[in-house]
Amino acid sequence: MLGQYEVVIHGKPQGPFTLDELRGMNLRPTDFVKPAGHPEFKELREFAELSKLLGVKHQTTQPQYFASLDMRLLSTAIDYFIAFCIYAVLAAIYLGGTANAKESVPTLLVGLVLVPVFKFVLCVITEGSQKHASIGKMLIGIKVTDEQGRPIGYGKALLRNLAKIVGVVTLGIGFFTGFLDRRQQCLHDKIAGTLVIKDRLI
Repeated sequence: MLGQYEVVIHGKPQGPFTLDELRGMNLRPTDFVKPAGHPEFKELREFAELSKLLGVKHQTTQPQYFASLDMRLLSTAIDYFIAFCIYAVLAAIYLGGTANAKESVPTLLVGLVLVPVFKFVLCVITEGSQKHASIGKMLIGIKVTDEQGRPIGYGKALLRNLAKIVGVVTLGIGFFTGFLDRRQQCLHDKIAGTLVIKDRLI
């Protein structure tokens, strides 16, 4: 955590400042700071090591900014596109090894069922990783956390993506219940105890 930091002063990011300069600024626990190069500003009290260095009590803040359903739908579309691209590459390799391409068409059509499987595996791996987000979510700027804003790990990522089957079985109702929820939680998020959040707005 040692290095240089940016601070939001009168609504505008300023800096970078050194740790010694921060000590002379009499920062409050709720002031927004971030280490240089960090993707987002957070309240000072949310950085455990920096809080300790500045004599501020460390305290985790609950998530406050939730991804809207249109952002989530767009990220899902991107994830499906990536999964389809993976399938297309495999299909091209398969066709390259066959003598009669026309006879392979039925096999390739049946093979399309692998696209959601690829998407499922990718989401479990990426949402459970340190990135906390599928490729689509990363591109949109949103991520998956537990209800306290912490990483969910692979176990909860698996449960979350399996629970999406409920949304499919309910003909999409499980997904669109998020419109009625203050935190935009779909049914599979409620089952897994997860949130889809976005970066703070400064």
